[in-house]
Amino acid sequence: MLKKTIGIVSAIFFLSNVSYADTTNIGVKLSYGSLEASGTESTDSAGSQTGGTVVDSGSGDGSFPFASLFVEREIELDGFNVALGLDYVPFEAEVDKLGGGDGTDATVELKDHYTVYIQPSKKLDNGITVFGKLGYSQADVKISEVTRQATTGGDTASTDTGATRNLEGPTVGLGIETDVAAIGGAVRLEYSYTDYDDISYTNSNSKVLTAKDIELQAINLSFVKKF
Repeated sequence: MLKKTIGIVSAIFFLSNVSYADTTNIGVKLSYGSLEASGTESTDSAGSQTGGTVVDSGSGDGSFPFASLFVEREIELDGFNVALGLDYVPFEAEVDKLGGGDGTDATVELKDHYTVYIQPSKKLDNGITVFGKLGYSQADVKISEVTRQATTGGDTASTDTGATRNLEGPTVGLGIETDVAAIGGAVRLEYSYTDYDDISYTNSNSKVLTAKDIELQAINLSFVKKF
């Protein structure tokens, strides 16, 4: 998936430079997001392909600030503009520590989160630009420090120490932009929504931890420099 995404990004920027090259935009985005998810956890079941019966399930959410960097190639068409861009969160974040009587103790970290997107926009008579966004997001979820696995029915404890999974899904957004002469660019206010695919982790004795219905909603304030 990573190689495919890199290929798509390369093609986008190559085409924009060849044909309708107009403006390069770079910027910083300050965001406040709310992440929601639900999940299930199975019992020990050595030799089982399903991970045994579900012993725990639930849902939760958390709100947090984060920041990203982005670069765009904006092309001018007949009556509207289209920006083709890449947004990258340049840091790691510890999402949660998991633990419990029948559960797996582990640290979950999120890193290398990026979004490839297309952003059509239209400037109104009052000088405000409205835009929409359609993109695809991907990140690495690192499960580490797996320190204990409770056992039942004589099963042996898990020998796993960690794993990495891909978190990915479509992103949509809607926002407004206004030019700011003082910074030689613009300021944007945007709402975005990302719907990630389900992910699961199976340890050495077939216990399965599954996260699903993972959604990220965010309010974003961006400062854009145009060249």
